[in-house]
Amino acid sequence: MLERAAAHGLGVPVRVFDGRSGRRRAIGWVVLLVLAVLVLAPAAGLYLAAGRFWIGVLAAVVAVLYTAVAGRIVLRAGFREQRPVVYLFDGGLVYAGTGRTVAYHWDDLSAVTVAGVRDGTRGRTRWRFVVTAEGGRDLPLDDRLPDVRRLGEVVVAEVTARVVPRLAAIVRGGGTVRFGAFSVDMEGVGKDGQVVPWAAVRDVGLVNGLVRVSTAGGSPELTALAAHTPNAVALVELCAWTPAARDRRVR
Repeated sequence: MLERAAAHGLGVPVRVFDGRSGRRRAIGWVVLLVLAVLVLAPAAGLYLAAGRFWIGVLAAVVAVLYTAVAGRIVLRAGFREQRPVVYLFDGGLVYAGTGRTVAYHWDDLSAVTVAGVRDGTRGRTRWRFVVTAEGGRDLPLDDRLPDVRRLGEVVVAEVTARVVPRLAAIVRGGGTVRFGAFSVDMEGVGKDGQVVPWAAVRDVGLVNGLVRVSTAGGSPELTALAAHTPNAVALVELCAWTPAARDRRVR
């Protein structure tokens, strides 16, 4: 892995995000629960045989509960599923998973798509980042990786810092750049054939999982799911970089 990273000039190692660590913890819990059941089950039989009914029943109930918990851990842990490992460097990353190991410099990554799904039962957000490398290969980063949100934020920041200047140069040169359903040029921001001129754009931002182009003067807002908008953060920053947008704010 280090040789591969060095060959791609990825620099200094920063952190490892190992999806297998959760599986190791799950195995540890299963082993402990099984050992507890192996102790409690015979003990329950002995207590019942000795006429100590309530203690025997309690031991049996706890053994059944431990068995159920162990079974649930086994089902949720996905022991047969191959878990990814991401090695983060200051100049890029190495992704090992699904039978492949690939190394990418930050300059090799062209887009990041972010999705956050709120888990109502646990009260937390499950994050998924899909990183697109040059050539169209996608690297999924999801909650199989520990602290995936932190990893995703680093990747988004690095990719955005590189794509925004390049896309801004295209727009300044009279070209059009696209982010999923959105398009940006010197005239304004468009989506599905509808264009909002810069004079009518109040703000472009990310709100509750949506990319939202807020407008003024009666123009309809443009919205799309961030999960369907590659480089949504870059879109927001590009709109702030665009000369027409800066002129609009000055006026």
